[in-house]
Amino acid sequence: MGGWPIDLWNQWAIQILVLLSFTLQVVLLLLAGIRRRKAPTVLRLLLWLAYQLADSTAIYALGHLSLSSTPRDHQLVAFWSPFLLLHLGGPDIITAYALEDNKLWQRHLLTLLVQVLGAAYVLYRHTAAIILLPAILMFVAGVLKYGERTWALKYGNLGSIRSALRKKPPAKHYVYPEYDEVDLSQSQVLRGDLLQEEEEVLLRRAHSVFHICLRAAVDSSVDVDPDTADKRLLKYGWKTMWRLVEMELSLLYDILYTKAAVIHTWSGYLIRVFSLAAAVSSFLMFWFSAKHGHNHVDIAITYTLLAGAFFLELASLLGALGSSWTLTFLYSTRWSWLKHAALCRGRWDRFRRMVVSLRRLLTFNNVARRWSGTMGQYNMLRFCSRGTSGPSAAWLMKVLGLEEWWNKKHYSRTIEISEHVKELLHTHVRHKSPEQVNTIGVVRKSWGEVALANHKDLEWYLGVELSEGILMWHIGTDLFLIQRRRRRRRRRMMHGHVEDDYKTVRAIEAISNYMMFLL
Repeated sequence: MGGWPIDLWNQWAIQILVLLSFTLQVVLLLLAGIRRRKAPTVLRLLLWLAYQLADSTAIYALGHLSLSSTPRDHQLVAFWSPFLLLHLGGPDIITAYALEDNKLWQRHLLTLLVQVLGAAYVLYRHTAAIILLPAILMFVAGVLKYGERTWALKYGNLGSIRSALRKKPPAKHYVYPEYDEVDLSQSQVLRGDLLQEEEEVLLRRAHSVFHICLRAAVDSSVDVDPDTADKRLLKYGWKTMWRLVEMELSLLYDILYTKAAVIHTWSGYLIRVFSLAAAVSSFLMFWFSAKHGHNHVDIAITYTLLAGAFFLELASLLGALGSSWTLTFLYSTRWSWLKHAALCRGRWDRFRRMVVSLRRLLTFNNVARRWSGTMGQYNMLRFCSRGTSGPSAAWLMKVLGLEEWWNKKHYSRTIEISEHVKELLHTHVRHKSPEQVNTIGVVRKSWGEVALANHKDLEWYLGVELSEGILMWHIGTDLFLIQRRRRRRRRRMMHGHVEDDYKTVRAIEAISNYMMFLL
């Protein structure tokens, strides 16, 4: 009675593994978009598990195929090895779950070489002649997609981005003439209620100045040509400017965690066309091939893999062609006929609207360029004044050597950024000169100096290092607000109602706790 699971596994192990690998790819495709916004913990946990299990399942299945002998009634299983390579390539919308994954791109490259050799060995040893051509087509497609993912991980590494930017000349923003006349500084934009056309214009302007965001993210020098700078950005209200920043962060997310950096090139588009054509051709050749003597379950699984590969590659191609990144590619291409055919007649815009409409039907994969609107909070004084007596989870974590991790997770929290905080930050940035905003070195050099312009005796509180200054100002802010609350209570007891700018006080606390959270 207890041995039936073992018997089932011994007989159908590779079938179970292949179907599980395909299922994990579907889960990744459907859920990867939730990382761009606040999502339920269950969905985030499911996405994390799918990401962690996807590679290990496909690699284990390939190893199982390489080491086991294929029975006569299961000859089709060798045809599945190219699909496992395709699964290792992963969906376009998620390559890394954390920045550390990008740093391990060399390990992925070594894994790529080993798994490609393993899949080639399986095809050479076990593939029947009647499915040899479909197997070769899917093998080439799998190698291309897996190699592309490894290259995307390499490009998503901050060090690689920094090195690549050093070799490039200062980027200039693209101008989209057909949208140039739309003014985003008036009407709905000032109230934050963008229409669909205005949303598209703002997204394209985010693309046009993305080089500034990318260089700032990797601490590279930001050179802005005054003649090519988009002066209209200075006219935006705070709601529109925050919407633009959200889009910039979403574009940065694409570079770091998806295949965007390698998709929108000639090679990226050609890989998608070839992969889709290979899936269609393999499906048709298998459909018309003789299947006598093959196991019916294996035939059904093969059809599932072929149909799944077709839909996954179709979604990949449509997503790539309908992405806003494609517009930048079209404007930068040297093929003027392609630019004219796609842009001047509005064909690409109509195609993009269609793709976006289809994408919105998948509620789990909503890739609208928004973010959760939250920021982390960590208060130093509350952490230091926590209770230490009695048994608790903190004591258990200390025994297990996880005290530092527990303190970071347990005493941190997230809050929604209030409208008042957004408005105050926008006003502060607007009052700075363009050099202070766009040049990283000047921003770091001048931090805190403006706040202490009228208090020269407190300049030494800035600290030698930025981290030291953040710690001093955080503690000082808490002490000042505590004293302020005491004075307010005394005045209220003596004089009754006391006017207070509650929103500003909460904004000060939120920003101070956020700086400590980052530190």
